[in-house]
Amino acid sequence: MAKEVLCGVMLISLVGCAGSGGSGMVVEPARFAHGAEVRRGQGYMVLADRREFAVMAFVNAMGYDKEAAGQSMHPVRLKVRRFVSQNLAGHPAKVGRWRRYYETRKLATFQYQDYALSLSTDYPFRRVRGDDELGYALTAERLREFPEILNDFWVTANLESVWEAVRPDYMAELDKYDLDRMKAQMGFLWKYLRMTRRDTLTLVNVPNLLETHYHAIGAHYEDYYYTVESPGSHSYGLNIHEYLHSIVNPIVEANAALVRDRVMPYYDAGKDKPMCQSYRDPVCFTYECLVRALDHRLGALLSDSPEGQRRAEARMAQLDEGGLTLALPFYRLLADYEQSEKSFGEFVPMMLEQLPAYGK
Repeated sequence: MAKEVLCGVMLISLVGCAGSGGSGMVVEPARFAHGAEVRRGQGYMVLADRREFAVMAFVNAMGYDKEAAGQSMHPVRLKVRRFVSQNLAGHPAKVGRWRRYYETRKLATFQYQDYALSLSTDYPFRRVRGDDELGYALTAERLREFPEILNDFWVTANLESVWEAVRPDYMAELDKYDLDRMKAQMGFLWKYLRMTRRDTLTLVNVPNLLETHYHAIGAHYEDYYYTVESPGSHSYGLNIHEYLHSIVNPIVEANAALVRDRVMPYYDAGKDKPMCQSYRDPVCFTYECLVRALDHRLGALLSDSPEGQRRAEARMAQLDEGGLTLALPFYRLLADYEQSEKSFGEFVPMMLEQLPAYGK
């Protein structure tokens, strides 16, 4: 499954506390007041998130029209764009100011999506999580005035009625998730890693129907690990890729010196290719490649079929061609890991040491 996952979001620590978030901000827990818009399991949630809906409606209205090659916008995205455009038609001056604001922020949608999770869960939106929990520190300043703008946009675009119009689509999306399957996948993942799960986070999947296909981010706020996932970026179970970043990134970062010693030829060979444009650092590049290798290996094992194995191997070849040149050798080295008795954390330095010279 194709997916674009952004490097910086995954740097979020699994330990955090609330901090400053602007004058007068009061740190509060997230309150999911609309019970019908949440599906809950033990340690898992699926959420129709009004924060993400509002923020993505805003960026779409301000000119964001990216879509993956060969894909059409999701029908809900098209519907929301049409309704919002109609509702804003009588406010050209205000829309012009908002558009200039959006264009001068110079932020990607994944940064807006991460920032949205620092807001209260319903209109009127306000910051309730501190700057030190943001996945991207620069959004604290660049989006300082954004909650006020977002609230004005909510009213002017009549987003309450737009949300009610598409709410059934989001409810139908929530119903596709399998919380029991998520739990089973989580158990399988930790068994494969031969490690003890140390976090006690609730995993929250957030369908994002207003984004281009194949995008997903992971973000940690208070006791939640959110996965905000667009059409095509997931399979209605545990988003293994996103969760793996919370495990793999610290392991790779702990071996940063070894990474820079061993992976530079791979990084130099791939850094200018299309798939590497979000991974502009050797350490970031390394943990993205390792997560991809693990994700596809776990997927092949969970499928328990020769076809699943063939799909995983074919995807590794595609990633190699696209510039993620470490994914394929990591995937191959996982066979050695499976034959060992080491935990995954113990084996990662060995994987780095065993990397063949690039091109061999």
